[in-house]
Amino acid sequence: MKRLMCVLALLSVSGTSLAQAQYDMAGSEFISSDYQMNRGTVVGHGNQANIVQNGTSNLAVVVQKGGGNLAQVRQSGSNNTAIMAQRGIANNAEIIQADANNVAYIAQAGAANSASIVQSDFDNEAYIIQKGKGNVTQIIQNGVNRSAGVIQNSSGMAIRVTQH
Repeated sequence: MKRLMCVLALLSVSGTSLAQAQYDMAGSEFISSDYQMNRGTVVGHGNQANIVQNGTSNLAVVVQKGGGNLAQVRQSGSNNTAIMAQRGIANNAEIIQADANNVAYIAQAGAANSASIVQSDFDNEAYIIQKGKGNVTQIIQNGVNRSAGVIQNSSGMAIRVTQH
């Protein structure tokens, strides 16, 4: 239930919904092994979504609206959740997850924002919300049961969070 509520919340932030979106998956890459779920919605021109999944029961959702946005998800292990919503131009987002039960959310609105979440070990949760332009955020979580969140509502901000 927690996954579903978070998915719905981030999709509403993106300014589009799956029911209203036009599907243009040209140039997108979706690779997964058994028991994986990935979903991409791309509206606009020059957007790219790459999802690579290895393991079992991983979930990846990418929603893009605007132009020149790049989203990359790499998951290994099991029961990991990665959700991205990008609206604007030239935003860059990356989520890398290893091991199990990690949850990561990135929502970007604006231009030229960069966000990265790297999670290893178990039961970590992280979120990044960026509004504005030229913001940079990196969250690295190595360990068990870590939690971190960053909200940037301005422009030109840089934040790094490292948890061991």
